[in-house]
Amino acid sequence: MKVTSYKLQVTNCKFYILRIVYFISCFLFFPDHAVANPLDLAKPPSSSPQPQVPTQQKLKIGCILPLSGEGAAIGQRVLEGIQLAFNSFNITEISMKGDLPALQLVIKDSGGEVNAVNLLESLAKEEDVVAIIGPIFSKTVIASAKVADKYKLPIFSPTASSKNISGISPYIFRNSLTNQIQGKAIAYYSVNHLNLRKFAVLYQRDQYGIELKTAFEDEIKSFGGEIIFSEPFDPDQNDFEPQIAAIGGIKDSDLRKLTDAGKPLNDSIRGKPKPELKYEAIFIPGTADRAGLILPELVYYNISDIPILGGNGLNSLDLIRIGGKYAEGVIFADGFFPSSENLIVKEFVERYRMFYNKEPDIHNANSYDAARILLEIIKNGAKNREDVKNGLLNLKEFNGVSGITTVQSSGDSEKTLYFLTVKHGKIVEMK
Repeated sequence: MKVTSYKLQVTNCKFYILRIVYFISCFLFFPDHAVANPLDLAKPPSSSPQPQVPTQQKLKIGCILPLSGEGAAIGQRVLEGIQLAFNSFNITEISMKGDLPALQLVIKDSGGEVNAVNLLESLAKEEDVVAIIGPIFSKTVIASAKVADKYKLPIFSPTASSKNISGISPYIFRNSLTNQIQGKAIAYYSVNHLNLRKFAVLYQRDQYGIELKTAFEDEIKSFGGEIIFSEPFDPDQNDFEPQIAAIGGIKDSDLRKLTDAGKPLNDSIRGKPKPELKYEAIFIPGTADRAGLILPELVYYNISDIPILGGNGLNSLDLIRIGGKYAEGVIFADGFFPSSENLIVKEFVERYRMFYNKEPDIHNANSYDAARILLEIIKNGAKNREDVKNGLLNLKEFNGVSGITTVQSSGDSEKTLYFLTVKHGKIVEMK
C-alpha cells in the first residue's frame, strides 16, 4: 500500500510539472501568438475512419498587457492570473461540456502600453475576438474607448482605477479596486459595524489620498455622519505636528498648562488628562510608510485610544515595521487577502503557489476573476461580442477571490472588501 501511494504521488507530480512546463513555454516563447487550450491539442492519428463532426465555433479572448517596458511587472502578474483562470476553467468545465466553443487566448505585449491602442484595433478587426482583458493603465483604457465603441468590443480591465473611466463607454468594464469602492465600503463599515459618526481625516496629498478621502467623506455625510476635521499632508512628509495639532493634538507641556489653567480635559483610564476631541475616529487615506510615522506621533500629542482607519495603502508590513506597537488595532480594507479563511481564496492561493512558486497579490486575484467571469459568460452561451457585453452588464454577485462582484451599468464593479487589522504584530482578517 505504501509503494502504491508513492507511485501515485510521483505520477501526480509529473502531471503538474508537465502542466507548468506547457504554460510557461507557451507564454514565454510565444507571448504575441494565440495559445490553444491544452485540451485542443491534436490526438494521435487513428487507422480507422473518423466520423464527420460539425465544425466547432472558435472564440478568442484577447489580452493586451505591458510584458516589457513600463508596467511590465504588473503586466506579468495580470498575465499569471489570466493563465491560471484559463487553465483551471479548461480542466473543470470545458472537458465536461462538449458543446462549448473552442477558446483561444491571444496575448499581445503592448510594450509599456505605447502600442496598446494599435494592438486593440488590430484585434478588434478579428470577428472571433469577443473580449479584451486589459489594458492595465487608466490613461490607456480611456484612450481605448473610441476603438471599443467603433468595433463594439468589450474591454475588461483588471487594474484601471481612475474615477474618469466610470461610464466612459458602454463597452468599457473593469474588475479593479477603485478608490471610490474603497471609500464607500470603509464608510459603510465605520457607521454600520463600528457605530462611528464623527471623524477626523488626515489624507495624503496625491491622487490616491484625495480620491479616497473624497469618496469616504461623501459616503459618511450620506449616512448622516460628520467630518469634523480634514487635513492634508505631503507624500514625503516626516513630521506631522501641524496636522495633528489642527485636529486637537497637544504636547505634554501644553497639556500641563491647560490643566493648571483649569481647562476642561478628558480623563484617560490611566488617570492622565487628555485633550477633549470632537470626533470618534481618525481616517488616514495614505500609504503604510506615512501612516507608520503618524501613529506614534498621534500618541506623542496625546491622541490615543481612538479607532484608526485606512484603505488598502495601509495593507503592508511597512505599517508594522515603522509604526511598531502603535499599529496594533488599526483597521483597513483591501480587495484581496491571501491568508483569508475563505475556501475559494485558499484554493486559489494553493493553485497559484503550485504553478508559480510564489504568493499571489491583488493583481493576480483581479485578473484571475476577470478571466473567470468572461469564461463563465461564454460557458453560459455567449457567442459574440454583444452577448459578452450583456453578460457583463447582467453579472450579479459573482463569488470570486477578489470578493463578491456585481457589475454596474457604468461598467464599474461593485465589490465586497476584506477588512483587516493588526493583531500581535500581524495583519489578520477581521471576523
